[in-house]
Amino acid sequence: MRKKLALEDLNIALVHDWLTVPAGSEAVFEQMCSLFPGTVFASQIDLERNKFLAPYEVRPSYIQRLPYALTKHYIYAPVLPYVYRGMNLQAYDLILSDSHSFAHGVRRRPDALHINYYHTPARALWVPEIDKRATKTVFHRKLADHLRKLDAEAAKRPDILFANSQTTADRIKKFYGRQVAHVIYPPVHTAPWLSIEHKSEEEGLVYWGRLIQYKRVDLAIEAVRTSGQKLHIVGSGPLEEELKARAEGLKNVFFWGRLSDESLRELVGKCKALLFPGYEDFGIVPVEAMAAGIPVVAYGQGGVTESVSDEFGVLFEEQTSDSLAEALRVLDKKTFDSNALKNRAKEFDVSRFRTEYSGAVKEAVAAHLKA
Repeated sequence: MRKKLALEDLNIALVHDWLTVPAGSEAVFEQMCSLFPGTVFASQIDLERNKFLAPYEVRPSYIQRLPYALTKHYIYAPVLPYVYRGMNLQAYDLILSDSHSFAHGVRRRPDALHINYYHTPARALWVPEIDKRATKTVFHRKLADHLRKLDAEAAKRPDILFANSQTTADRIKKFYGRQVAHVIYPPVHTAPWLSIEHKSEEEGLVYWGRLIQYKRVDLAIEAVRTSGQKLHIVGSGPLEEELKARAEGLKNVFFWGRLSDESLRELVGKCKALLFPGYEDFGIVPVEAMAAGIPVVAYGQGGVTESVSDEFGVLFEEQTSDSLAEALRVLDKKTFDSNALKNRAKEFDVSRFRTEYSGAVKEAVAAHLKA
């Protein structure tokens, strides 16, 4: 790599965990690809659901050809450390990866540079109190022990680390013993939310996101069980039927499934606050809510503490329905400045990510080329 004189001369590989269900990490990866176009590598790639990949050459792994690769990607998790370690990136001078699971484990050529952006160390392996998927049975626990060893080794491979929050940076230090060079908050497309006209609060409370265990949507349902406040749940996921059963008989809880962006924003414009009862590494949804001019009621741990303060919502201390219900009582006694909420959200706009990520990569490449 040192024979090349500038970033423009480098062959770039862009590596992601799996490109199946679009979510927050895919939004980050989309910006990375836009800033530094190159060849895209991932264990599985669904081009129909990730249309931003159309301009790029994509190279999925052999997993792509196996049954359920695009619909049940998680069943292949036990082999993914080996898949990423075995990817052939010898032709590439610069590797830009982002990882919440195993993508950080790719290997570079000795004279190449590898920069990884961490969404989190794999939660199921390192913070099972948040994500319990790896603790279900003795088999799962033994498998997790094996995968942790592989993951700790993989974490040594990137040359430079970025993190999506200080919460994630602290985890990296704790679990991998490594320092993060930059904390760069994820990109949030605030413009569509900033344009929302907040018409009323008649629809009460709203949650939007995936319906999976660590999001703790169950706490939101229990918190409004006795209060009678309206709760709108927008999203889908494996816990959908279980959550609907929990809410059976509650006329104040509404399930909408996946709504169009326009319909979701129309609903949010009539709501009083967002409920965010899960533990997140950063949390894009609270920033979207603030951009819409509504406050956030959130569990007061993790990345949300870096975006939401008393001026912008209510943080509850214990991850229980009683603690959340008390936070809702506090919310009723407070007033919030819609303009202040929107201005806070602007601090996390996609433009900020593009400036900071681009600058940090260019700085690292320049130092490497001079070495």
